[in-house]
Amino acid sequence: MSSKQINIFLTGATGYIGGSILTGLLNHPNASNFKITALIRGDESRVKKLESLGVTPVVGSNDSHDIIEKAASQSDVVIHTADSADDLPSAKSIVSGLNKRTQTTGKPVIYIHTSGTGVLAEDVRGKRGSNTVYNDLDPDQINGLAEIQIHRNVDLFIINAAQVNPLLKSVIVLPSVIYGTGMGLFKRQTIVFVKLIQIALQQGKLGLIGPGEATWDNVHIDDLVDAYIILFNELLAAYGPDAKPDKGYIQSSKVASIPDDEINTVFPEPFRWFLGTQSNATAQRLRKLGWKPYRPSVLDAIEQEVDATISENKN
Repeated sequence: MSSKQINIFLTGATGYIGGSILTGLLNHPNASNFKITALIRGDESRVKKLESLGVTPVVGSNDSHDIIEKAASQSDVVIHTADSADDLPSAKSIVSGLNKRTQTTGKPVIYIHTSGTGVLAEDVRGKRGSNTVYNDLDPDQINGLAEIQIHRNVDLFIINAAQVNPLLKSVIVLPSVIYGTGMGLFKRQTIVFVKLIQIALQQGKLGLIGPGEATWDNVHIDDLVDAYIILFNELLAAYGPDAKPDKGYIQSSKVASIPDDEINTVFPEPFRWFLGTQSNATAQRLRKLGWKPYRPSVLDAIEQEVDATISENKN
């Protein structure tokens, strides 16, 4: 984690999701290095409460485009949670500000955007839908979503913006139905259950739409905050002020297949045979005896291997 100051701009800090994320950031082990600016709708009491916690409040709304753009342009990280899923203008203001920062600093910026699994929804009027389960390890499945789906226009704007500016490192989070008491300072109840309870009280009974067979996934607010913090940590490690720069050992980042007529020259035996074959297995007997491998994965260990090899070649 960074030892340098991290400028964070958070929207929705007085809301259910944003307020809980703010608490997660304030409780972060590296919180002393965070400079958090929060866009809030609120009165003087909320401003003072946030200031007492070391947070810099900026009073405004998603329509305060100049304020949002300026705050984003001064930030290493932006986390957008304030009615963010369908608010294209606010997303444009954030991207504009972050683009300005990359132009000024030449360094990456991080944008964590809150969308929702509504983008996956099937309008089945309470009937059982398809058996499709979306998997974020299958990008083709996600990319195949129709542009008319709810939230999709904002998601596509962010995806396209990151393709235009490689220094804009964006992640789109799609929470499902969120439940549980939030950790925020102000709004701590989920709107979904509040509405359902209010309707039941008004009607004097519980109601369904259609046969009530349609289903949604769900996530506890604390688990969702954990997800944001994990993303925050990983993105900072890769692109934050303390991120390790490219070592420059190889001039190109491209990976290419070696032509057949060059393989014998490039790869000596036995590596030629080894690199062109496939072998997969799992050691279940050892695991039953208590073996639990826990060291870094082969991918995580590559950097150390590269450094050691370069060092040996220099000697």
